[in-house]
Amino acid sequence: MTRLRAVEHSARDLDAPLMVMDTAPAAVLGATLDPEVQKKTRVMAANVGNFHTLAFRLRDDQVEGVFEHHTGLIDIEKLDKMLRSFAAGSLTHQEIFEDQGHGALIYSSTPFDLNEGDFNIVVTGPRRNLMRTSSLRTYFAAPFGDMMLTGCFGLLAAAADAFPEMGDVIRSSLGKTQEPRRGKPPWEVD
Repeated sequence: MTRLRAVEHSARDLDAPLMVMDTAPAAVLGATLDPEVQKKTRVMAANVGNFHTLAFRLRDDQVEGVFEHHTGLIDIEKLDKMLRSFAAGSLTHQEIFEDQGHGALIYSSTPFDLNEGDFNIVVTGPRRNLMRTSSLRTYFAAPFGDMMLTGCFGLLAAAADAFPEMGDVIRSSLGKTQEPRRGKPPWEVD
């Protein structure tokens, strides 16, 4: 997080609200805005990034678990094994850390059912093609029809919570209100 602290420090004289966020969790949050993903109350999502792979188990707006590993140190067989263990709730911090990853944290012992629904893992990230040969049933998220902006949409969603005075306007633009925008991108104002 030293990079994010450096950005925060460089903007200390800026007279405006400031929020910084790592790209991987922003992309996972953005992936949850995909219409197919929004139909689910519980989801497992992975951002397969250039250097790090970050996976979350989510229920509604709550984090059930997270793990992070170095993308260059994993292949699809290892990633599938980690994701299956993560879904079962048996993946440990020690297991990831001893494999040169950053670690794992699981808050909910309730297993994530990999047999439920049309897909069982939501995928995003610049190296998402690694998951094309996964033994899991993947779904490649494209919120508002644009997978390249997944992280940007996630950053907007996070800003809605970080800046309550703008939250309603942001949520409305993202379709996160009682009257969804039916897949319109945030820049297409009614």
